[in-house]
Amino acid sequence: MIRALKWSLAAWAVISLAIALDDVVLGGFYFTVAGLRISSFEAYKPFRNGMMCACAAFWLNDRDAGSISSWARVRQLSLPLAAAAAAAFVALAVHFGIFVAGGSDAWGYVSQAALWSSGTLIVPEPLAPIGRAVGVVTAPLGYRPAQIPGASVPTYSVGYPLMMTVASKLAGDAAIYYVVPLCGGAVVLLTFALGARFAGRRTGLVAALLTGCSPILLFQSLEPMSDVPVTMWFVLAWWLILGESTGAAAAAGLATAAAILTRPNLAPLALVLLAVAARRQPRLHRAAAYALATLPGAVAVAAINRHLYGTVSMSGYGSLGDIYDWRNFVPNLQRYPLWLVQLHTPAILAALAMPFAARREPDATGAIGDTRRVAFWMMVFSIALLLSYLVYGVFEEWPYVRFLLPAIPVLLVLTSNGLLTVTERIPLAFRTALLFVVVVLFGIWSFRKSDALGVYAVGFGERRYEAVGRYIDKHLPQNAAVITVIQSGSIRLYGHRPTLRWDELPAEKLDATIDALRTHGYEPYLLLEDWEEPMFRARFTPGNEFGGLDWPPALVCPGSITVRVYGAGDRSRYFAGARWVPLVIPRS
Repeated sequence: MIRALKWSLAAWAVISLAIALDDVVLGGFYFTVAGLRISSFEAYKPFRNGMMCACAAFWLNDRDAGSISSWARVRQLSLPLAAAAAAAFVALAVHFGIFVAGGSDAWGYVSQAALWSSGTLIVPEPLAPIGRAVGVVTAPLGYRPAQIPGASVPTYSVGYPLMMTVASKLAGDAAIYYVVPLCGGAVVLLTFALGARFAGRRTGLVAALLTGCSPILLFQSLEPMSDVPVTMWFVLAWWLILGESTGAAAAAGLATAAAILTRPNLAPLALVLLAVAARRQPRLHRAAAYALATLPGAVAVAAINRHLYGTVSMSGYGSLGDIYDWRNFVPNLQRYPLWLVQLHTPAILAALAMPFAARREPDATGAIGDTRRVAFWMMVFSIALLLSYLVYGVFEEWPYVRFLLPAIPVLLVLTSNGLLTVTERIPLAFRTALLFVVVVLFGIWSFRKSDALGVYAVGFGERRYEAVGRYIDKHLPQNAAVITVIQSGSIRLYGHRPTLRWDELPAEKLDATIDALRTHGYEPYLLLEDWEEPMFRARFTPGNEFGGLDWPPALVCPGSITVRVYGAGDRSRYFAGARWVPLVIPRS
């Protein structure tokens, strides 16, 4: 009787939760059977019923001493459940992903991957003679002038573009856009592995599920940027460094070297992992193996800096003095911790207590010495990462919490350990039900938070880069030169036209630059997104006849962000009486 009731409740829980998911994703359903109406449109009702039935089924199973407890099954099924969570994360990231190289970061990384394939990182600038004539920089966003006159070089670190290059060699050009979603799935799975090695498979499973729900991890997994790859390398390094062998320490060093190649400013974090490596015997051998394996990453960064920028200490972003400023400490301290809590609930603060309260299950295999000491070093790693960005630039928007991504899986491992510590203090019959409710509710909260922040819609807006670029390639003359900023890279990639950045032009030089382009045989065009136009007008009017944008555009791409392309030659035609309807660029 009890067995039949238990399985009936479990089946009804699965059906109810599936109906709730259908209501959310597909809007519900309605049909009739023998005149009986069957419908569901309000997700909260089947969700409520499903949660109650699931908890009751867990309780009935775990109160029966003659059966295998659900609590034991959580441990047994932890790896397949974590793998399923990682696969679901990859599917979600691919579905909502941005498979376009626009803006500064995405274009910079994608174009640099192509440069690695070509064998050189130095790009000739076709408009360099014009730049020298009017005194402006001709490099697009993501690039800076090379030491060689008339050329530019990438500003972004090489680790992630190298991963994209390998992907393109193995699976074609389109594969470069799958690197970040796959790295995101790897972060989820590696978080499970780290949690399992640190404190046990239940901790690993909960940490993987919480990490897979992180709004910032999902957001950064949608576009080609380096935040998720560097997070993957650091989580891998943490998992390896908790291994027993000297070889594991050396492998952790290689993972750290890859992280340094991907984000060189995080090289000091290697000192934390070095301290962890030295906590297990043979201490000297492990520390030396880790340090020697990490060293090539730092050496490669130094060599690339010297080759591209002239000195070992100079990066694509400039000197250390250009990048860091102690005056940014307090403003950033007011932002990053708040964003971290807003995106992961105050529960993530439980990680702070784990150096004093962490516990491990019997199946934890890799914690070095006292688990609480390892938790202490995990917190040191997270705080060191935070400190490195407190003196970095000040930003106003929540997406910049992405800088803390390498610490978020580590913090969620500690948070999960705290949750399991509390859960194990209650009677066995209630443990799985409590864990199920907490994880499901956190997941729902996280996905609703992501929706409220516009994470799932961001891909549609980014398509404008490719749409505008391909239309320019098709409709603008071959000798067109485009003056723009945010699309200065994507126009080169998709439009195959040279670009100049108007934000690099002196305020009085717009007309002179347009005249210089014409003198050198180019047909000038101005491309601006709607949010750029007020800044453009403020910069170039009065003093430049083209600064007011007082004639109709030739091309318009409407949307949440509208893009307009103005032909410089159209202005005189318009004031001479000519009229035309701008060509509308559709977004796919």
